[in-house]
Amino acid sequence: MTVLDDPTESRESRGPATARPLENVLFGAALAAQRIPWIDAPARALGLTPLTRESLTRQLLAHLKGSTSGRPVRLHTPFGAYLAPLDADDAADLLGHAHDAGALGRADHLTPDGRRHPVAPHAALPVPPSFLRDVHTLAAQEAAHLIAARHADATVSWEDWCTVARRLVRRVVLGAAAADDTLLSDLLAAAGSSEDAHEYTDRAAALRRRLAPYLRDGGGLADLSDASTVGGEETAAAVEHTLDLLTQATTHTARQALALLAVQPVMPPEERVSAAVDEALRRYPPRAATSYEVLAPFRWHDVSIEAGTDVLCATAWLNDLAEGPGAAAPSLCAVPGTCEAADLAVFTARALVGALVDAVEPVVLAPRLDPDDLPTSLPPAALAIALTGTDPAAPAPSAEPAPAPAQGRTPAHYAALSRESARSLEEHAQRLAECARDSGWNHDAVGERSRMLLLAHAERCRRAAADVRNAARWLAH
Repeated sequence: MTVLDDPTESRESRGPATARPLENVLFGAALAAQRIPWIDAPARALGLTPLTRESLTRQLLAHLKGSTSGRPVRLHTPFGAYLAPLDADDAADLLGHAHDAGALGRADHLTPDGRRHPVAPHAALPVPPSFLRDVHTLAAQEAAHLIAARHADATVSWEDWCTVARRLVRRVVLGAAAADDTLLSDLLAAAGSSEDAHEYTDRAAALRRRLAPYLRDGGGLADLSDASTVGGEETAAAVEHTLDLLTQATTHTARQALALLAVQPVMPPEERVSAAVDEALRRYPPRAATSYEVLAPFRWHDVSIEAGTDVLCATAWLNDLAEGPGAAAPSLCAVPGTCEAADLAVFTARALVGALVDAVEPVVLAPRLDPDDLPTSLPPAALAIALTGTDPAAPAPSAEPAPAPAQGRTPAHYAALSRESARSLEEHAQRLAECARDSGWNHDAVGERSRMLLLAHAERCRRAAADVRNAARWLAH
């Protein structure tokens, strides 16, 4: 850890180090490069690993650490001005000081394309140890649904995976009554994709209204919270926070962990699952970068931090540079320190992955993964993972598919992807049409206009599906 010990508190404070103009340009370029996922392809194809985004960013951060003695540095980028810790321990310590001083404001998730989305505020919801047995039972049941949802090639589509994972989350947090309430998960996703604090407030209010009946009737983890210590609004905030973290862990991390399991060395099942989930969180945190607003001035050791500062915690980069166990930056909860919801999210992801590998063996069909050179990003929606081994009659894909040609895959491969996309579009159009038929839209003009919007979007999906099917036929010939 690079900060000085507590005796330095008595020394005269100073401002954070400031990056030089060229360093600002290079750091901004590193941020911008995250928006171009294919940018590493030429360097990797030529075997020039030092020229990949990961290697160049690591070199830049190492340079910044050397030029500032490893202390947090002020950076001016096209996405804004930030105070960026260059060490996972420093990031946790700095945010911890801000939190303890009451100066830590809203946290925003920074997406690779530079957008900011407010993160659900941290709120505690106790997790009794006895409850973890129920999580294992629920995870096993939903794992069976995932296995049943496999296609002919033994893969589970991203849409089916999210449907089952979100149902697991609702059952864990709110109980059986919320199992089929997909609108609840849609409202949670809408709140998480808000563009600013005002939009988040409105969407979070809609989510809280949807949560109210479940909190009133009880069920799941929410039913076990102590009403004498957790009030109504605080319980709703804690449930939202818990739903958010469990959704991130089961939709993203669990699917990535399955992919890593397919290329991991053989080890005992318990260690294998835990290691894969932990490695997925370390390499591919659901929120790779988070910005924290500083509401009031505070002092971090001998450094004065001004109000209005944005602290940038680039979790994925800091984890890549971290050395030794326990040095990684937080990957789920945005607030420093322990979080029972984050611990439950990791436990639930492990339970789901463990239940799956007890019954099947994952095989990664795409993309090709080299255990000695894993990619810097692994979007879960782009993963094609076959779950093999439960039905001897089912076709089992090869664990070592033929190498893809340098210029791309065969037209037949893209034809198959196009047919799958068309199927998904048609299913989405059907769901929209079914939603529009619900009698709940009948009560007023606003409902009728909403129904017409749904039907119009369903028709656009059907037309898009037809176009994609035509493209698939052209590719297949």
